[in-house]
Amino acid sequence: MFGERWDRIVAERGAQAALYLADGRAITFRQLDADARAQKPAGHLVKVQGDVPQIMRLLLAGFLHQIPVQLVEMDRERRIPASPPPPGTALIKQAVGGSGVRRCQFFTFDQIAADVDRLHAALDLGSRGVGVAAISCAHSFGLTMTVLQTLFNAVPTCHAPQPFAQPLMDAMKHHPRVFLPGVPALWKAWLMGDVRFANVSLAISAGSPLTLALERMALEQQGLKIHNLYGASECGAVSWDASLQLREDERDLGSLLPAVNAHTEAGRLTVTSSSVGLGYDEPLPGENYGAGQFSTSDEINLQDDRLLFQHSAGAGINVAGRKLSPAEIAEKIRRAAGLERVNIRGTLSRDPERCQDIVAELDLPQAQIDASFKIKACSLLAPWEVPRKWIGTS
Repeated sequence: MFGERWDRIVAERGAQAALYLADGRAITFRQLDADARAQKPAGHLVKVQGDVPQIMRLLLAGFLHQIPVQLVEMDRERRIPASPPPPGTALIKQAVGGSGVRRCQFFTFDQIAADVDRLHAALDLGSRGVGVAAISCAHSFGLTMTVLQTLFNAVPTCHAPQPFAQPLMDAMKHHPRVFLPGVPALWKAWLMGDVRFANVSLAISAGSPLTLALERMALEQQGLKIHNLYGASECGAVSWDASLQLREDERDLGSLLPAVNAHTEAGRLTVTSSSVGLGYDEPLPGENYGAGQFSTSDEINLQDDRLLFQHSAGAGINVAGRKLSPAEIAEKIRRAAGLERVNIRGTLSRDPERCQDIVAELDLPQAQIDASFKIKACSLLAPWEVPRKWIGTS
């Protein structure tokens, strides 16, 4: 159980730093433990929302009091699960994923630990220094690479409050060695923003395809190899590129991680591993998720144990590594603009690190879709949900 594992960490490393704030100040494992135990979660669930220090404390409080925790992004309301969490549920994610439908996903402690420990061993995170949390820890990638590594394996996390170049450098400068997870759009911004990576022992990219051009830029400019990691929130990490050289094929997602098995069905990748979750709160017809197996929306070729990405066949829109729901965006535009018919879809972006752009198709004459209309129609949208192309009737 988690409690025994955490007690051992506190007993052995209580005075050591668990969490570094952006100014270099540290919160020890003993302080973190005391903060979490002092909280008395009310009700049957702990809502985990906020910055990295808040997420870490709330997760730990829920885990120690054996109350399920639900991750909620800063800009979102908590989704109430459509069905009760299955017995043994410790963590609830609410995510869009490849399906394009926002739902809850349920996980036990053992399933969480399997993903965290698999990455810890395969990426040798225990020797990489401090994990820098510059991306959202309300998303699976950021959470598993940083905060959960602290809570399960005593790897310290550094909180970078903003993912921009200067705040990132300010946060990293206090540490001789760090490992840095990011999405391709951020890696591009960091490289163009002249971030210095001299103390970065491991650079990891996930969330959307990593181009050879970006990988080459990092190698040529700073001698930094960005390692491609592939996974899904439903099943955790699946594969990674462990090589120190530039990949030869842009589609290359690396090799399967230890104890992860995969095969294709009708071209789509199906993953079998101990980190696959219990299931969704609202399964869709024909889905395969649970009992240790998850069928993705991604069409991927398998060459021995190496994965070659073709494309995603799901309805979810991937904007710079953030998975968005077409139905949610359409509903917000309908409400804001008073329209009956709005269709939202994704299209390939001219900026490869952005991955996809959002297209809005409206039952409205094109001439009426002017600047003032767009301001009104987008009034309920988050910045990353705003369509880049608007198509009306002729």
